[in-house]
Amino acid sequence: MNPELGPYVQMGRLAEQMATRYQIDPNLDLEPLVQHFMDEVEVNVAADKFDHSGFMKNIRRPLKIAADATSDPRRKEFLQSVVDALSTRLEGI
Repeated sequence: MNPELGPYVQMGRLAEQMATRYQIDPNLDLEPLVQHFMDEVEVNVAADKFDHSGFMKNIRRPLKIAADATSDPRRKEFLQSVVDALSTRLEGI
């Protein structure tokens, strides 16, 4: 599969969009937002038969880079929480 077109690209974009919303809105709670993202990951994992660990690693890799690169603390908190949640989920595979 072409790395620019994989389903994990859309999931990465979703995480970035959610990070922007979390960054802008101080009333959003981190845990429910991360859980919503992970629910979307689970839907994708359950809906297809492919390399699930590769799927999650391909989501996690660019989000880790983005988390490390951002200077906004709320954006960093959200992205790092997603990276951590994906890492935890990968341990269960």
